[in-house]
Amino acid sequence: MIKTSFKEAITSNLDLTIVVPTYNLGHYLPETLKSIQQQTIDFELWLIDDASTDGTAQTVADFVKGIPNFHVTGFNHHRGIGAARNFGIDHATGQAVAFVDGDDLIAPTFAATLSHGFTSGVVATAVGYDWWHRSRGGPNRFQLLSQREMFDQVSRHGYEVGGYIWNKAFSRDALTAGNIRYDEQLRIAEDYYFTADFVAHTPGKYAYNPTILYTKVNRPNSTMHNFSWADRRQEDQIFERIHRMRQLIQ
Repeated sequence: MIKTSFKEAITSNLDLTIVVPTYNLGHYLPETLKSIQQQTIDFELWLIDDASTDGTAQTVADFVKGIPNFHVTGFNHHRGIGAARNFGIDHATGQAVAFVDGDDLIAPTFAATLSHGFTSGVVATAVGYDWWHRSRGGPNRFQLLSQREMFDQVSRHGYEVGGYIWNKAFSRDALTAGNIRYDEQLRIAEDYYFTADFVAHTPGKYAYNPTILYTKVNRPNSTMHNFSWADRRQEDQIFERIHRMRQLIQ
């Protein structure tokens, strides 16, 4: 088991914490880490290895060496991506928390753009993404959305901002105030549920910059390619719960 970095007790006072769960990522991980290393601002990083059985755990342990704001921990048994992300939230010290999947790629200005969107009254930011060769893009400037407008964007499939967590950053104070955490029992749509839960319980402004700064990599053996019919039925139930959240918005 990789021991949690002693640096976790140090308050970084940085604008952003990036949380990256890892699990048996093989040759995909080095490119992800390279894109993280190329960011144009300083940030806090938490790499949480979910009991990998390949070389992933050692790769992330080596990556953080000598970088004061980079931390790593490893679970001693497989607990799931929700538990890994919750660990990151609980140990983050940045003013906002962003999530990157360990097989995806981020542009060099990903962290800076998400951070710069937190102007007065903004509780979460988002950027454009590319997935399945469907590029969503636009001018490099932020547009503000109301809580209701943001909820409409994140609570259903097919909308531009999307309910995914990996193109967004969330105010850490707001996460704490609302006790927003991942439902560790969910295998599917857990990111949609988390994002919708955050928006439904967090009044304020939301900032979206459509510039494409996140690339979702299609990994054939990823979790999303191994869902059962039972998982799909659970997804329908989750979206029913999400839609009921809308009544919480004044």
